[in-house]
Amino acid sequence: MEETIILQAECECCGLKEDYTKEYITRIRTSFSGKWVCGLCTEAVKERLQRCPIAMEDAIKFVQDFNTTTRVNPKLSMAWMMRDIAKRNCSKRNNLSGGKKIIRTSSCAGRIDYNSNQEH
Repeated sequence: MEETIILQAECECCGLKEDYTKEYITRIRTSFSGKWVCGLCTEAVKERLQRCPIAMEDAIKFVQDFNTTTRVNPKLSMAWMMRDIAKRNCSKRNNLSGGKKIIRTSSCAGRIDYNSNQEH
C-alpha cells in the first residue's frame, strides 16, 4: 500500500498556505515555471495569459503585484466576500418573506345559526 505524503505549500502570489499531496504540488509547479500558485491565483494567471500573450513569469508577477496592493490579506478578503454573499442571501430571504401580509377580514365559511335548527 502506497503512503500519500501531504505537504504544506504557500502560494507565491498571495501567501495562502494549504495542504496538498506531493504529486499535486509537483504538477502545479511544473505548470507554473517552478512556482507554487494556489487555485484562485492560478485562474488569475490563466486569465492574464489569455488576455495578452506574455511570459508565465510576467503573468505571475502581475498577480503578485495585485495581491500585495489590492488584496492585502487574501484570507481576510475571502472571509469578507463570504460575509457579503451571506448578507445578500439573507436580505433576499427577508425581502421575499417580508412582503405584504394578507389580513383576514371575514370568515370564508357561512354563519351557522344553531337556534334555527332547534325546535322549541
